[in-house]
Amino acid sequence: MLKRLLICLIAAVTALALPLPASAAGREGGKIIVADANSTHHLNLYVAYEKGLFKKYGLTVEIKQTSSGVAAVVGGEADIVFNCPTGVITPIAKGQNIVIIAQVKIPCTSVLVVPVSAPFKKPADLKGVQLAGLSNTCCAVIAIRDTLKQKYNTEFTLTALAPGAALAALESKAVAGAILEEPFVAEALLLKDAAGKPKYKTIFDGKSDADGDGKKEPNLAGVNPPCRTINANRDFVKNNTEKAKDFVKAIDEADKLIRRNPVADDIVAIAQKYVPNVSKQAIINSNPKLGFQIKLDTKGLEGYAQALVNQGTIDKNPGNALFAPEFKGFTW
Repeated sequence: MLKRLLICLIAAVTALALPLPASAAGREGGKIIVADANSTHHLNLYVAYEKGLFKKYGLTVEIKQTSSGVAAVVGGEADIVFNCPTGVITPIAKGQNIVIIAQVKIPCTSVLVVPVSAPFKKPADLKGVQLAGLSNTCCAVIAIRDTLKQKYNTEFTLTALAPGAALAALESKAVAGAILEEPFVAEALLLKDAAGKPKYKTIFDGKSDADGDGKKEPNLAGVNPPCRTINANRDFVKNNTEKAKDFVKAIDEADKLIRRNPVADDIVAIAQKYVPNVSKQAIINSNPKLGFQIKLDTKGLEGYAQALVNQGTIDKNPGNALFAPEFKGFTW
């Protein structure tokens, strides 16, 4: 009898010593794990961490670098990921364990970059042109492609490349242009030819005049299209709603710090610390364009979902099911 009691006691102690489940019931010590892929678009995350804003709200946050952040959140290895919304809409539509809780920034800063001597004067000139871009499901690629199809009966051919590789392809003349996001747009615009003149320009971005008629052409990506979102494991949000909201409150404070002076020395230094492969000048040139905010553009994000339906990537638009119901009235 005593032997059996000892065996039961040992089993109970062993069970208590087992690691806690990843996300569903909350992590030991209240830690929040953010799966991250270094980007200046996530500068608010880094500022909140470096400025102690998470600690202000009693949060312990760990930022883990990974190229598979969405999968990590779906699988429960991480709680939160900052990501392009189209990369999250697809798993949400397929019923996977992830949901959008807040916006990271608006607008999308991806634009079409071409050589200064490029012959493109009007959008129809892009018909059949080989462009580089992140992927066919990238927000900017979707938006630009849909506009060209619907308004100009025109479509380009895409070579899927990460931003750095896309810029390299542009440099080698392997593509005629590239749909790049900041700060890679800024990096491209800093490049000079042998005579010291700019090698590249942006076109059809709402700020440039491709045909030289003195008028700026509309942005093919639309007016203030939404960009990245903060996304979380559904179980984490359900079981840790206030903690998740405190995380977003800390991000909101970081947003205000950045917007106050996006090129302040300390802000630029934080960007350089987390994204060391980008030049300081590119960071300075691009930071003012990054409109950090937590309020979700639900209409724009649902529009991206419909575009994914139209291209056959998902079967049905999730609509408001894209967004965490716990955050209604807070971020949407």
